[in-house]
Amino acid sequence: MPLYLTSVRIFCAVIATASVVQFGTSVALAQSSPSLVQMGKPTAITSSDYGLRKGSLIVAPVPFSNPMIGKGLAIGAGYLFTLPGSKPSGFGIGKMKSSNGSSGLAAAGAVSFAEGTWDVSVLAGEADVYYDLVFKGLDVPVRHNGTLIAFSVERAASQNLSFGVDLEYLETSLALNSPVFQQLPELLKPQAELDMTKITLNATYDTRDNTFFPTSGMLASAKIGYALDVSSILQGGLELERNRYNKSIFSLASYHEVGNTGVLAARGVLCSSSSQAPFFDNCGIGLASGLRGFPTMEFIDEASATAQVEYRGRINDRFGYVAFAAIGGGGPKISSLSLNEGGVSFGAGLRIRLSKKYKLDYAIDYAQNNNSEGYLYITLGQKF
Repeated sequence: MPLYLTSVRIFCAVIATASVVQFGTSVALAQSSPSLVQMGKPTAITSSDYGLRKGSLIVAPVPFSNPMIGKGLAIGAGYLFTLPGSKPSGFGIGKMKSSNGSSGLAAAGAVSFAEGTWDVSVLAGEADVYYDLVFKGLDVPVRHNGTLIAFSVERAASQNLSFGVDLEYLETSLALNSPVFQQLPELLKPQAELDMTKITLNATYDTRDNTFFPTSGMLASAKIGYALDVSSILQGGLELERNRYNKSIFSLASYHEVGNTGVLAARGVLCSSSSQAPFFDNCGIGLASGLRGFPTMEFIDEASATAQVEYRGRINDRFGYVAFAAIGGGGPKISSLSLNEGGVSFGAGLRIRLSKKYKLDYAIDYAQNNNSEGYLYITLGQKF
C-alpha cells in the first residue's frame, strides 16, 4: 500500500473537527431521525415553533489536543430550525487551527421537508495539515491538504422507515514537509495525489422520540458502499494504482427511560470491507465505530464489531452527566474477530445543554482503555 494512503484518514478526521459540525454532523444526524410526531407521542415543539425564522442559533468553541497536530481550537456556529411536520433541519460552519500550523474549514447543512418525506444534506470542507507520518519506524514530516464533498438524499417509505443514497468525493495530496522541496516548481515537488469517489446505499429504521437526546425507541441502519480510488503523482499526470472496493456497516441503538430523568442507551456496530479497500476507508473499533478510549488510527482491519452502553442522567435543566463502557474487536474477517485488535474501555462525562428547545448538549468525556491509556473528548451532541 502506498505510504500516503496511511495518512488520508487523518485528513478526514481534521475535516470533521474543522466542521465542529460535529454540529453539522449533529444536524446531519437529523437525516436519521423520525418525524417530530411519533407513535402518537407529543413533541416538545409546538406549531408556533415551526419555520425557518423560529430556529435557534448555536455557537460553540471546541478545544482539542491531538498527538499528531498539537493543541488547538475549533469554533463552530450553526442554526437549527424545524419545518412543519418534519424533523429538525439546520446549517453549520466551522474552522480549526492547531499549534503546528494545521488548519481546516468546513460547512454542512441538512433540510427535512415535505412533512418529513424528504431529507437532503451536504458537507464541504478543506484542510491543510502538518504532522509526522510513522513509516517503518521512522517519523516522516509531511504536509497533507485536500477537499472533501459529500451529498445525501433520503426518502421516507413510512413513518419510521427510510431509504437513501450518499455520494462522496475526496481529493487530497501528500508531500514531504521540507523547505527544500517547497522551493521546487509545483510539477517537481515529490507529492502524491489520491482521488476517491464513493456511493453508499442506506436503509434506516427509526422510532426515537428525539433527534439529539432520545429517551425511548431504537435506531437501526444498514449502509452498503461501493468506491473507486485512484492514486497518482505529477499532479495526476501519472496514475499509480486504481482500486474498486466495497464496505458495509450495520448498526443498532436502543434507548430506555430510567426513572424520571435517566436514560440507558446501548449501541452495537458491525463493519466489513473488501480486501481492496484502502487504509483510510477500512473497518476498526475507532475508525468505523468511534469507540471512546481508543485512537482512531489503531486497530484498523477488514472487519470489526463493537458494543457500548451508556447511562445518561440530568443534574438540572442545564447540566447532565454520563457513565459508559465499551468493548470491541477486529480481524481480517468477521469469523476471526479478536480483542487483540481492540479491547475494553470505560469512562464518564459532563453534559452542558446549549439548546433547551432541541436538547442539544455540549459533551466533555474522559475514557480509559484496558491498557490504562486515557483520552479526553470534547464534542457537540451525544456519542450515539
